[in-house]
Amino acid sequence: MTDDAKKFIEARDFLLNAENYEEAVKDFTWPHLTKFNWVLDYFNEMAKGNDQKAVIYTDTKGNTREITFHELYERSNKVANFLTDAGMQKGDRVLMMMETSIEIFEIILAVFKNGGVIIPAASLLTPKDISDRIERGNIKIVFAHKPYVEKFNRAGAMIKGLTALIAVNDYFVEDESATKKYDGWIDYEEADKYPGEYSPAFITFTTDPMFMFFTSGTTAKPKLVIHDHSYPLGHLTTMYWVGVKPGDVHYNISSPGWAKYQWSSLFVPWNAGATVFTIRYAQFGSKPVLEAIEKFGIDTLCAPLSVWKLFVQEDLSKYNFKLREIVSAGEPLNPEIIRLVKEKLGITIREGYGQTESTLSIGYFKGVKVKEGSLGKTAPGYKLNLVNDTLDIVEANQDGQIAIEIYPVKPLGLLVGYDDPEMNEKIFKGGWYLTGDTAYRDEEGYFYFVGRNDDVFKSLDYRISPFEVESELMVHHAVVEAAVIPTEDERGRIVPKAFLVLKPEFQPTREMALQLFTFIRNQIAPYKRPRYIEFMEAFPKTISAKVMRKDLRAYNEELRKENKLGKLEFREADFAKELNIRKRK
Repeated sequence: MTDDAKKFIEARDFLLNAENYEEAVKDFTWPHLTKFNWVLDYFNEMAKGNDQKAVIYTDTKGNTREITFHELYERSNKVANFLTDAGMQKGDRVLMMMETSIEIFEIILAVFKNGGVIIPAASLLTPKDISDRIERGNIKIVFAHKPYVEKFNRAGAMIKGLTALIAVNDYFVEDESATKKYDGWIDYEEADKYPGEYSPAFITFTTDPMFMFFTSGTTAKPKLVIHDHSYPLGHLTTMYWVGVKPGDVHYNISSPGWAKYQWSSLFVPWNAGATVFTIRYAQFGSKPVLEAIEKFGIDTLCAPLSVWKLFVQEDLSKYNFKLREIVSAGEPLNPEIIRLVKEKLGITIREGYGQTESTLSIGYFKGVKVKEGSLGKTAPGYKLNLVNDTLDIVEANQDGQIAIEIYPVKPLGLLVGYDDPEMNEKIFKGGWYLTGDTAYRDEEGYFYFVGRNDDVFKSLDYRISPFEVESELMVHHAVVEAAVIPTEDERGRIVPKAFLVLKPEFQPTREMALQLFTFIRNQIAPYKRPRYIEFMEAFPKTISAKVMRKDLRAYNEELRKENKLGKLEFREADFAKELNIRKRK
């Protein structure tokens, strides 16, 4: 084992054994590593001869597959040799469009063994999106599950001249694509012919690129985020937040196309020496997933807000869960969801904050007292502050942009930068990485999320946090989702408008609108209460399930240009009599 690998394990063991949060924050420091390939230097040493399960795969068709660490070590060696023979070189960028499977883990490990750079791609991307990613990502090699091969073929000239196109059987899909051969594509099963020992012909420096992620693009065209080989080290903080221990079975509900899959379906469990659990389904359903969590004895679970909203609508008391730690990241949790999860599971769900650009940087760590509405406290290894437009640190309880200190020590796992020099100049300033998120912090060091800088708006000179209003709306028993934007009222004033998705048993009627406006007037402060509500069947979302506020704003602006209301939009003023609102003269 290399000296740098020993430093990594020492840092890992410190966080696994830290007695409390205060000790972890006070004494954890990032190791200085120069030559480190997480797969070659750490995973290989951990996996060789290790008969513990590395991955448990199941699906909604009743199929289950398992692979041990040693088997995965050998399989990834075969794939690494296969890639070398296919012409892959250190630094080549590899686009992957695959669903969760045993094979995806083999391939990820093999690409890193070969010095490649992975760019995950969500399966919902169009051929046009694929062309954009191949061009902007300077792609050399593609891995695709066979049902997605035709998408790449429709990308046309962009796939011509690539080093290798590799088609992977998708055993979940029962159609001709499972066994079909595609012109110009190499079948992944060719890797079976290669030896199970692999030796690299290069050195990996910690500053070499490792992952590149296209952001989900809620407000603008997706950016390409670049991470180097310090990225898995940075996820030691994520491991500490989740609370996973050696030998646990960890389940992360996330799509392979996004950074969160790499966070918590790869680095979190394997940093700790735990087993990855993964489920394949054509469409997410709460009941089969909950049944699997019970059946396979999941110890630690990470799921986004959208999933927890579905879980709490189920009768969770009928399951015999083994769950010890449950966490959520991706979108801020509202207090109502936290309350319902605690009520139904008897466990406090712990929130975490991070970005595609970072690892877990704020969160509720085991033993930290929970304060309603807060994101939690600063992660070990991070130094955070809140700054104003001139980068002055704001006082307690004042809004400011979340800023991560990068001088004199930059946290490991923080992005190298974007593929856009102008954007890099905006985010790296004065010794800070500027996250683009607004929050405030109380005297005890707890952070409270306000919103993306682009989302926060003023109404009658009051600052409105969409997230804050949405959290209050979510308390209503009929509401399953809420999204708040600014709009103009009949007098040209900027006021909040709430888009609402109701639970299936409720109808978007005038009577329901009155019920909600009554609730709003009784529960929400006058300056921030929505004066318009519009019911929707579903919100426009990114393929990572984040609400596309820019689309809601654009839709609303078109309505207002034509002086119209939406089909299921209601004004508070329409209920003046029922709500006892006095008309202004």
